[in-house]
Amino acid sequence: MHSLLLDGPNNNYGLAILVFLFVAFGIPILLLIFGIAIRAKRKKASNIILIIVATYAIIGLGVCGALMI
Repeated sequence: MHSLLLDGPNNNYGLAILVFLFVAFGIPILLLIFGIAIRAKRKKASNIILIIVATYAIIGLGVCGALMI
């Protein structure tokens, strides 16, 4: 079974879309998990990481969303 989006005849749009989705969602999710994991030991560092996650998600979704349109 082939997906036309990911396995087109002469294009690499599928790979570009996957990269954009990883940049927009993957990195903030990984940082969010890391920030929650260290929350018990290092509360201030965790708060800084969570602020960075929120900022990154807003900017990442805005840039990647605009590029995908």
